Amino acid sequence: MNEPAPRRPDLSAQVLALCRLRGGPQDLPWSPALLGVLFVAATALDVAVGDLLDRDDRALARSLLSSLVILGLCWVALAVRSHRNRFVQTATAIIATGIVFTLLQGALLWFGGVPPGATTAALTTTQSLVAWSLFAIFLWQVAVTAHIVRHAVDLSAGFALTLVIIWIVAWWALEQAVFGAR
Repeated sequence: MNEPAPRRPDLSAQVLALCRLRGGPQDLPWSPALLGVLFVAATALDVAVGDLLDRDDRALARSLLSSLVILGLCWVALAVRSHRNRFVQTATAIIATGIVFTLLQGALLWFGGVPPGATTAALTTTQSLVAWSLFAIFLWQVAVTAHIVRHAVDLSAGFALTLVIIWIVAWWALEQAVFGAR
């Protein structure tokens, strides 16, 4: 008797597995349409959280610049290693996990309050907790992105982490050049 094919986990389970550093981008479906939908959703979510965070009227431009820099550098890394065919799944993984982290950050900011800028009064206890939690989420996101890159580009964990940190610095420098310091 033929046994039924094992059921493929749904996208949300696959994305959560990536956030737990399980599996890799190769486990996601290869779907340019899904990538497009996730890109639009991530951009809209980034704009909403960006508005919550700093009420900046350039949140859309910042979100698009961030996505284009990270995905562009990812494409270059894949091309250098002759793995361009992995771009759709890798970009899907980066964007989908980014949505998870943006939701976590947005929830913290909404429930705990936005920490004030550097020029304002001292942080309250709640704002300090939110700031430290946001930093922890950022570190977790860096680890997850490095995990995705390690699988996609076939790198060691240390080199993938270094590459992702370089990407973040490149994005930050470009953002400062384009939008200036706030």
